[in-house]
Amino acid sequence: MTIIPESPTRPAVPEFLELEITGRCQFTCPSLCYAKAGPAEGHGSMTTDDWKVLISEAASIGVEKVQFIGGEPTMHPDFEALVHRALAVGLDVQVYGNLYRVKLEHWALFAHPKVSLATSYYSDLAEE
Repeated sequence: MTIIPESPTRPAVPEFLELEITGRCQFTCPSLCYAKAGPAEGHGSMTTDDWKVLISEAASIGVEKVQFIGGEPTMHPDFEALVHRALAVGLDVQVYGNLYRVKLEHWALFAHPKVSLATSYYSDLAEE
């Protein structure tokens, strides 16, 4: 006997979407960086308008939260505009960055109630 599972009535929509907006980073951490990011890396082939369309489409299909990653996402030349687009279409935003030399204007953006920060901490000391 062959049993065919029923297909879902509607496709599953992810609640959370990671957007790797740049390969640029202030650091060179070859043993730690999954993205192979660095100071000489670029921002990829997507334009700011491409990212804005993607963000709007994500919200329209039911995505609830986007996470900006990189490299260091704050190094993208239109980082703030992309965060503002996400907020404007009703998305929660998380910025996953290294928090190295954060610009003053970014702190104001990070204080928004729908924006959160995430980072990683590495040490040569196991007890840390």
